[in-house]
Amino acid sequence: MNKFRVLVRGELIRLRRYNLFAAALFVSAIWVGILHFLNVENVTTLVPQLIFLDVTTMATLLVGVTFIYEREESTIRTILVAPISKHQYLLGKIISNIIPSILSLSIMYGYSKLFKVIEINYFLLLGAVVLVSFFHSLIGLLLTYFSRDFTGLVMAIMLLFIIFLLPVILVEFNIITSEIFSKLIYVLPTKSALMLIMGTTGNIEGWEIIISLVYLIISSLVLYYLLVRNFDLYALRESGE
Repeated sequence: MNKFRVLVRGELIRLRRYNLFAAALFVSAIWVGILHFLNVENVTTLVPQLIFLDVTTMATLLVGVTFIYEREESTIRTILVAPISKHQYLLGKIISNIIPSILSLSIMYGYSKLFKVIEINYFLLLGAVVLVSFFHSLIGLLLTYFSRDFTGLVMAIMLLFIIFLLPVILVEFNIITSEIFSKLIYVLPTKSALMLIMGTTGNIEGWEIIISLVYLIISSLVLYYLLVRNFDLYALRESGE
């Protein structure tokens, strides 16, 4: 447990050193700006939508960027001989990556409580954000396994957003109103992420929330299995052996 706490603390220091915490705060400031300048008093629906956009994008990007920076510093060699397991290493990265998502949620929720009207239980929203951030952190880590450099990672994330995120956004904001298209996007994990976060508003059917929860948990377990299974091969390749 002590080793794990040290790992998480080290990852948080790394996020600050790479100015990724500052980037996360800057994005949070943008969301607060949107809340401030929109002439909407009750933001119960709007806040979860912004949180969904923040978590799905930033969680994937931040963990991938830290992994790429770490690769450039050749610290993977140190990891191979350190007295920690790959589970500790990966979970340390994932958990530290969830913290900026929690921070962003807290900033938006706090602003809404002080200056707007929001009728959502913070802790329900927190639970949804943790799971969605965990899932997308796994995606970000997995993408780094197959990305040669930062540019390759960004291109992979952009492609992922176009395939998995854009269709959900188009339907959520009624840009696409096709009933068939709206049903097809239920196969996307990002739709489940949205349903789970929006479920905290009380406007989503209970069965939809349960299915989304099960979908994300199972998908997270599968992704984590793939991460662990391919970690040794990735580590050996990056260490030049």
